[in-house]
Amino acid sequence: MKKRSWLSLLAITALAAALTACGGSKDGGKSDLTITVGSKDNTENHLIGEMYALILEDIGIKVKRQLSLGGTAPTFEALKKGDLDIYPEYTGTGLGVMLEEKEPEKDSAKALERVREGFKQWNMEWLDPASENATYGFAMKQETADKYGIKTYTDLAKHSQDLVLSYPQEFDVREDGLPGLQKVFADQGGFKFKKQFQIDYSLRYKPLENNESDVTVSVGTDGQIAGMGLQLLQDDVGFFPVYNVAPLIRKEKLDAEPKIKERLNALAPLLTDPAVQEMNWKVDGPEKAEIEDVAKQFLIDNKLIAQ
Repeated sequence: MKKRSWLSLLAITALAAALTACGGSKDGGKSDLTITVGSKDNTENHLIGEMYALILEDIGIKVKRQLSLGGTAPTFEALKKGDLDIYPEYTGTGLGVMLEEKEPEKDSAKALERVREGFKQWNMEWLDPASENATYGFAMKQETADKYGIKTYTDLAKHSQDLVLSYPQEFDVREDGLPGLQKVFADQGGFKFKKQFQIDYSLRYKPLENNESDVTVSVGTDGQIAGMGLQLLQDDVGFFPVYNVAPLIRKEKLDAEPKIKERLNALAPLLTDPAVQEMNWKVDGPEKAEIEDVAKQFLIDNKLIAQ
C-alpha cells in the first residue's frame, strides 16, 4: 500500500507540474518564439494591438509590447525594420499610404486581395480582416437628423445649405474628402454648407456637443457615435473606401507558429462596428476604463483566451 501511495503521489505531482507549465492557456505548452506587438497611438488601434498580444500569450508565445508608437509612418517603418513583428493595420491605409495606389477600393474582398499581393514585396502577410469599417463618415445629433429627415449622404446634400459642417485637417482639400463629394453631388446642391470650419481631429465631436456645428466628419467605429447617441449617415453612393482592420505580420514569424493564423483569425468576425464602438467608448467615455482591461474582458467573454 505504501508503494502504491508513493507512486500515486508522484503521478499527481507530475500532473500538477504539467498543468502549471501550460499556464492555463487554451493551447497549452510554451513556445521559444518571441513576438513584438505594436500599435498606432489611438484608442482603437491600441485596443486591438493589446488583443493580439493577449491571444499570442495565450498560445504560449513570449510577447513584447510596443503599443501606441505613433501614426502610420513610424509604426509601419518599425515593422519593416523588424523592430515590430505585428500590428493592426487598415486595408484602405495599406492601399493608399504604403502601396500609394491612386484608385481607392470600396469592396472589402478586393481591398484584401490587393494588399495581400502588394505587401509580398516586404515579406509581410495580412490575416483575416475584421468586419468593422473604420472609414470616414458623417455624424449628426439625432434630433437634427430627424428635423431635416437626413439618413444618407444624398439627404445631407439636399439640406447642406442649411447646416454647419465641422471637419478635421485636410478634409476640405483632399479628393477623397469634401472636393470629391462636391463633384459627386454637383447636381444636388454640391455638398456646400451654410458654414464650415476645421477642428482638431481629437476634438471632432466637441462642436456637435456644444451646438457649434450640425454635422461632423467621423470615423465609423468611434465610440462617441454610440456613447452620444449620434446618427451615423449611410454612405448610399459608396464614396469612401473601406478601412477593415487586420493583423499585419512579418512572414517569418507567422511561419514559425501555425497557431498564430488560426487564433488571430478567430478574432476577426467578432470585431464589428458596434463592438468596437462600445469598447472605444468604455475607454474614451465617462467610464475611462483601462485599455488592457477592456481588451482582456472582450477576449474572455468571447472565449478567445483562458480566464
